[in-house]
Amino acid sequence: MQNVAKGKVANTAKVLMIISITLLVYGIILNISTIFGLVESPQRGKIKDETTPKSTVSITPSNGNEVVSDNSSTIDVGSDLNSNSQVTTNDNAIDKENLKLRNEIEKEFSIKVKYGKETEGYAVGGVTTVAINDSNLANKALNDLYNTLSLYPKGMFKEMKDGGIPLTIILVNRYSENGITGVTDSSYEYANISIAAVYDFAESFYHESYHYIERYMFKKKANFNSWDSLNPKDFVWNTIDGSLSYSNTFKEDAYFVNNYAQTSAEEDRASTFEYMMANTKASCLNRNNNIWYKATYMALTIESVFDTVSPDSIEYWERFIKD
Repeated sequence: MQNVAKGKVANTAKVLMIISITLLVYGIILNISTIFGLVESPQRGKIKDETTPKSTVSITPSNGNEVVSDNSSTIDVGSDLNSNSQVTTNDNAIDKENLKLRNEIEKEFSIKVKYGKETEGYAVGGVTTVAINDSNLANKALNDLYNTLSLYPKGMFKEMKDGGIPLTIILVNRYSENGITGVTDSSYEYANISIAAVYDFAESFYHESYHYIERYMFKKKANFNSWDSLNPKDFVWNTIDGSLSYSNTFKEDAYFVNNYAQTSAEEDRASTFEYMMANTKASCLNRNNNIWYKATYMALTIESVFDTVSPDSIEYWERFIKD
């Protein structure tokens, strides 16, 4: 019996040894494969269409970021999307100015900015882009970016970076698909916002920046659990009803700023934020209207999360809802 027991122990030991050797060899192969690129290891914040878990890509069409008020008309922008694509004007003085401006933006707002050759080959959400090859167009985009960023509370973008979601802004001429104004690719570890220079820059940035802001708020455990209660009874997301949109009806009591806002709660808030940041006030933001309640809900939530947003001051996006 002792010999039988010893035999069983020996066999068990052999099996365990084989398993151990197998796992060791597999680990070596896996490490070698990773080193030589056979198995791609995750990388954070790369300017490519790569995402980490819990990442999302939000693609905004041109009809989703046009602010229309009852005393204005829809802006016709980007009708000829190829108008700048072949321009290759370069000026050393302007190029130097652009680099200086880019460095100032990165330092002042704690973000990264890429444009020109740095963006060649950039693709996101299955959409490719055309780089800005014109120094003058790059200069305009950089100045637009600086002026737009200056409307946000001082230190707000640094707070999001320090909170674990650094931002890279990618300035492109246009996207390969007509009608796309901007794309936000983000996770709880990085955010890339790309903007097409052929469209109105500010409106595109307002929309995409809100997706970034909301990503940070969700990381900080904020929520909009009561958001749907501000919609019409029995409303279902992504069932578009133009009669509910302010941009179609100009009714103060509209529930959505435009049709695109009806596609999802996230796009509803990003589209509403555009109206909050617009140059002129739309009447749907008048006190006690449906969209005013949504805008107020958003403003209070932002205020509750950000240290750089003070309840004692009126931020740029609050000026229409607190007047």
